[in-house]
Amino acid sequence: MDQIFESHFGGGGSSNNGAEVDGYCQKCRADTSHIILESYGEEIRKVQCTVCGDLHAFKKPRGPEPEEPEQPVATDRRRKIEKLGWMAAITKNDRQNCVRYSPKTRLQTQQLVVHPSFGVGFVTEIMGDGKAELTFRDDVKRILVHARGTTDEELSGELVEATELDNLLRIEMGPSPEEIAEERERKLRAEEEAKRKAAEERRLAAERAREEALARREEERRKREEERERRRQEREAERKRKEEERQRIRAEKEAARLAAKKERELAAKKRREERERERAAKAKERERARKEKEKERERARKEKEKERERKAKEKEKERARKEKEKERARKEKEKERARKEKERERARKEKE
Repeated sequence: MDQIFESHFGGGGSSNNGAEVDGYCQKCRADTSHIILESYGEEIRKVQCTVCGDLHAFKKPRGPEPEEPEQPVATDRRRKIEKLGWMAAITKNDRQNCVRYSPKTRLQTQQLVVHPSFGVGFVTEIMGDGKAELTFRDDVKRILVHARGTTDEELSGELVEATELDNLLRIEMGPSPEEIAEERERKLRAEEEAKRKAAEERRLAAERAREEALARREEERRKREEERERRRQEREAERKRKEEERQRIRAEKEAARLAAKKERELAAKKRREERERERAAKAKERERARKEKEKERERARKEKEKERERKAKEKEKERARKEKEKERARKEKEKERARKEKERERARKEKE
């Protein structure tokens, strides 16, 4: 319902916007009542179906179906039909026969109907062309299609339970003036009582705050006294501890001094003994080195003597070898001269 009446009326600047007009709805597949959303002059451009809420371009109604069984009510008879107000009809009509609105459901006069957009209403008049006039809250009249079903189940429609209908009517009707006045008085009394309780609570809170402040100040004074006494005792204990610490440090220094003196004396004695041992060891090492050198010199002299003898023998061998080589070379030369002489002799003979 809010979507229909709070839509953007005013398109094109035409005064027809927001008015109702009959047109063909493709979703309902029937001629239904529409709300004009956009128009330009006399041309209707965009509408919204009041049955299904679909937004679409305006299409002219296609007229009644030829097989529609219902006949239009005569004008004189329509004037004579008594039309109750919404509140009276809701109170008077049978709530057990209330149905949920659908274009396929066949409606009956004075029957209660629950519409998904318009709320709870009742059938004021059955009109021709498969249409019916329904009245909703504040006596708003709506012309809706009905009886478009093809089976008995579709035509009979869906019944609405009494509890659901009562809840919907309670939402629709709202509280009565007496209930509103009583609720206002109750709220005023509750506010006055709340104010009185709040004032009493503030007074008690202030009294408790004063008592707590006094107790807190007394507790703080006691804590300060205890803190001062604790600090005095701590200072006294600290003074004693420092004095003991000084005494202990002096005793430790004296003991360390004596231990260091004794350690120095022991170290000096050890150093003297170590120097004596080192002198004795060095003397032994020098004597041993002297003897080693004597042995080394003797060994070197003997090795040199042996080396001279070996070299003399090698020289003698080399001289003998060279003599042999010279003798062999001389003999070779003699043989070569003899051979060459024979060769010349043979060559001379051959020439002759």
